[in-house]
Amino acid sequence: VCAMGFDDEISMWWCLGDTWRCTPSEALGLWSVIFFYMFWMIIVTVVHTAIQNARGADSRNEAISHRHANSGDDNWCDVFALLGLAAAGVAAWLIGGVRWVHPAQSSQVQLAGVALLAACCVDFARVHAAMGESWSPEPEAKARHTLVTHGPFRWARHPMYAVFLWALFGTVLATLNWVIACYPLAVFLMGARRIRVEERILVELFGDEYLDYRRRVPALGPPWRSLSRCLGFEAETAAGST
Repeated sequence: VCAMGFDDEISMWWCLGDTWRCTPSEALGLWSVIFFYMFWMIIVTVVHTAIQNARGADSRNEAISHRHANSGDDNWCDVFALLGLAAAGVAAWLIGGVRWVHPAQSSQVQLAGVALLAACCVDFARVHAAMGESWSPEPEAKARHTLVTHGPFRWARHPMYAVFLWALFGTVLATLNWVIACYPLAVFLMGARRIRVEERILVELFGDEYLDYRRRVPALGPPWRSLSRCLGFEAETAAGST
């Protein structure tokens, strides 16, 4: 039996029409994206929610939660623009063919993307495990909220959104398809817009303890410090240190 290489052609079914030539690296790249966003994120979130409900940890601090309920960023222009770009990409895909949105193949690059997405699966679970009872699917103060600074929170104040950012790059590498990459970019943008609300809640809950933590640890981790600053996630940090 001949061993199959990552560049050998296989049935197009495995790539779901994502490419002009289906190979094991193409299939692994596409299915790793599908697994992370459509299965793993949902499974971990549902399991964590069930554990919280079973332990009675789903109650929240109503006063603080209501105070910050409408303090988020209501400007969704970036997400709508991204959806418009994705729609234009789908149209180009249908009219001009797959090469308009997926112009190149590279088994080495795509396998690197698969490895990055596998690491994101691990880190996503680690973030949920570290947050424990303090996790919530929306920005709010829990009744038994604790300040989490261990595990992945040693390196990033919002490691879940950092995982989304790494997964975005993993998707780009794994698929080399810019239309598919619009989806994880939208996931990151929708998550990142919650950062300012969560920060205000944590400052009200923990005061100087959180302000000190915020001065020491970047929002998305050391590799993304400059991006965090450009997005305004470190502006309040700088103000708080003066």
